[in-house]
Amino acid sequence: MKECPRCGAVYDGHRWIPEPGEELKRELSKKPHEIKLCPGDQRLDKRQVEGIVRLSGLFMRPHIDEIKNVINRVAREGRRRNVAARIFEVAEEDDTLVIETTDEHLAERMGKEVEKAFKGNLEIKWQEKDTFARVVWQRD
Repeated sequence: MKECPRCGAVYDGHRWIPEPGEELKRELSKKPHEIKLCPGDQRLDKRQVEGIVRLSGLFMRPHIDEIKNVINRVAREGRRRNVAARIFEVAEEDDTLVIETTDEHLAERMGKEVEKAFKGNLEIKWQEKDTFARVVWQRD
């Protein structure tokens, strides 16, 4: 077994488990295990950005907290499904929020969930022959 020293994810020999249950933690404490960064923390160290989400418009300012809540919820759910899916960086300026992610599908999901919750115009561009998504949502 392997354990990530940063986030506590555990590799059970088949897959990384982002939130190991108590039983797995007890089993891990009884056996010798290797300390190794999980794929998500490796991507953070490498600064490996695979998705950019740009949310903008006059709608942003009065609803920024609600929008951030949606983004954070999607990020938590994404990490449960894929330990490599993380938010790399968030930048906020005026009526724009830019989120960089370590997983292109996480970026896509964020855009779709924001559109579902707040309507607006969503555009998702996939880079050819690469795993990179550029997500743009706008509402005035």
